[in-house]
Amino acid sequence: MEITYYNILLPVPTEGVYTYFSEGLLHTGERVVVPFRKREITGIVLEKIEKPDFECKEIIMVCDNAPLFSKEYITFLKNIASYYTCPMGLVLQGILSEKILNMEISDTEPVKKHPIKDIILTNEQQEIADSIQLNTYCCHLIKGITGSGKTEIYQEVAKKVINSGRQVLYIVPEISLTPQLIERLSYRLGVEPSIYHYKLTHKARKKHFTDFVTDNSKFMLGARSALFVPAKNIGLIIVDEEHEHSYKQDESPSYHLRDMAVMYGNILNIPIILGSATPSAESIYNAECGKYVLHSLLERPNNATLPKIEIIDMKTTNLIGSMIAEPIYDELSNIVKRDEQAIILLNRKGYSTYLYCQQCGALAECVNCSVGLVSFKSKNKSLCRYCNTEYNILTCSVCGSKIFQEYGYGTEKIEEFLESMFPDKIIRIDTESVSSIKTLNKNLKRFENKEANILLGTQLIAKGLHFPEVTFVGVLGIDNLMALPDFRAMEKAYQLLVQVSGRAGREHLSGKVYIQTMNPEVPIFNMLDNTDLEFYRWELSRRNITQYPPFTKLARLIFSYINQEECYNTAKITANTLKSLKEAANLTIYGPKDATLAKLQNKYRYEILIKSSTNSDLNKALIIAQQIFNKCKKGAMRLKIDKDPYFMM
Repeated sequence: MEITYYNILLPVPTEGVYTYFSEGLLHTGERVVVPFRKREITGIVLEKIEKPDFECKEIIMVCDNAPLFSKEYITFLKNIASYYTCPMGLVLQGILSEKILNMEISDTEPVKKHPIKDIILTNEQQEIADSIQLNTYCCHLIKGITGSGKTEIYQEVAKKVINSGRQVLYIVPEISLTPQLIERLSYRLGVEPSIYHYKLTHKARKKHFTDFVTDNSKFMLGARSALFVPAKNIGLIIVDEEHEHSYKQDESPSYHLRDMAVMYGNILNIPIILGSATPSAESIYNAECGKYVLHSLLERPNNATLPKIEIIDMKTTNLIGSMIAEPIYDELSNIVKRDEQAIILLNRKGYSTYLYCQQCGALAECVNCSVGLVSFKSKNKSLCRYCNTEYNILTCSVCGSKIFQEYGYGTEKIEEFLESMFPDKIIRIDTESVSSIKTLNKNLKRFENKEANILLGTQLIAKGLHFPEVTFVGVLGIDNLMALPDFRAMEKAYQLLVQVSGRAGREHLSGKVYIQTMNPEVPIFNMLDNTDLEFYRWELSRRNITQYPPFTKLARLIFSYINQEECYNTAKITANTLKSLKEAANLTIYGPKDATLAKLQNKYRYEILIKSSTNSDLNKALIIAQQIFNKCKKGAMRLKIDKDPYFMM
C-alpha cells in the first residue's frame, strides 16, 4: 500500500502538531492513536502532507469510521490558538479531557420524549424571537430585566432550530442553574436535554457526549466545556448570563467562553444569542458599535413588577448582632410571620473572615499565600481560601502568641445568628455546605417546597433561580467587592446586586430589596432600578478615561517562582526587552510589580500589564514575551499569559 504522511494534533503542552505516516488513507478530523515519547496517545488528523525530510513514526490505530471532528471545529481550534497566542496542543489539552478524547463512540438509545407544554409569549418576547434569523451568523444580545422571560425567547428559537432538524447548544455559567432549567426545557421542547459539565460521572458524560456528537440528541444544556463537544449539526448557540466571570478559563488557554461562542458561531455561520439582565460592558459596547444586535426586554410578564430597592447606611442604622441592619432583621421577621420567603446574599464563606493576633495585632496569614485566613466554626479550623491549607492551631508569625481575635463574618456566622432568631427556618447554600450536585438540588428543592423561609448563600443563589414566594432580598457585605483592586470591581458589584435583586417579586407578590453598606454615596446604588443603559454609559466613560477594555486590548503576564529574586529578575528582563522594541511605541507597559496576591501556593508572583490599541501589536508582544521567558527562566518558573483578563488578583 502507498505510504502517506499526516500532521497529527496531540493534546500536549507544546505546539502539539507532529508528523506520522500511515499505510492507509486518512481523513481530516479522524482520531488516531500514535506513539509519543514512551506512551501511546490519541490525536486528531489535521492534514495530509508531502513526505518530510526527517524520519517519522507510524500511526498505530484509527479510532473512527468517520471523522469525529469537522473542518470547522479544527478551524475553531486554530483560531483559539492564534487569538490567545497559545500552542494548539495546549488548546486541545485545555478544552477536552484525555478521557473524553479517548472514549469510544458507541450505539445510543433514543432520547426520552416529553409531552410539550406550549407557552404564550408576550408581544415583546415574540417580536425578538421572530427577528432571529436561522442559518446565518448574527450575534443577538438580549438585555432583559430580571424575570422578563429571556428563557422563553431562547426556547422559542430553539424549537424552530430543532424542528428544522438541527441541534441547539445552551450554555449556563453555573451548574446550580441546571436543576430548574432541565425540567422546564424538557416539557417545553418535548425532549430531555443532554447535560454536560465536569461534575457528572464519566459514564454520564460519555452518554451525553455521544448522544450529542451522533445527533441522537438535538439539545445540550451544559457549562463551559459543552461548547467544545464536536457536534456537526449545531444550528444555534445560546450563552445565558453572558456577563458571568465564571465563563473565563483561568488556566491556558485563558479563553472567555462568551467570546469563543461568538467566534465559533461565525465559523459555523449560525446565530448566537447572548442573554443577561446585566450584560458585560464589552457586549454593550459591541452592540453600540454594530457588531451585535441589541434587544431589550423592559417588562415582566403577568404584570409582575420590579422590586423596590432601598440602600441602608450602616453608619446611621442600628445593627442587630453587630452584623445585620435593623430594617433587614425586621423584614425577615415579617417574612417568617407571613410565611413568605426571603433570600440573604453574603458573598463570603466561613465563620469569620479575618483573624488578628490579640497580643500584637498581626493578621493571621497562610504560610503559602499572602492572604488572610478564614475561620470555619463547623470544622474548628482556619482555612486559606486560595490553597485550601487547613490550620488547627494558629501561631502568630510576629510575636508567637496563640490567641487570636475574630473579625468580620461569613455565611456560617450569619446562619448561626439567624438560626438563633428563626429556628429551623434557614437553608444555607455555599461551596462549603453543598459538596455535590445532589445536595445542591436537594436544598433548592427544599426551599422550593417551602421547608424554609430564608435562603442564605453566596453568589450561587444570586442568579437564574425562580422562587415565586420570595418577596424580600437582603444584601450584606457588598463593600468588600467594590473595594477590590480591579477595574471591573464596580461592574461586578452592579451585576451581582441587580441579579440578586431580581429574585424578589417575580410573580404575584411584590418584592423589596434592602442593601446595607458603609458607602451609600457610591454612584451604582442610584442606577440599580434603572432599565436603560445609564450604568453602562457611566462605566464605559470611566473605562475610556483610564483606557481599559473595551477601548484597549489588555494582557496580564504573571511570573511565579519559589525564588523571589530570580522571579523578579526574569520579569524585569522581560519588561525591559518589551519596552525596547520598536513596536513598544504602540504599547503601554506597566511593571514588573508585585501581583495583588504577591505569594500564592508558596510561589512569589510578579506581573506585567500590557495595553495596546490593536490586537496584532498585542499578540506580537505576547509572542516575544514568551520567547524571552523561555530563554531566561529558571527551573520550574512559570509564566501565565492572560489575555483579556477578568481576574486581577
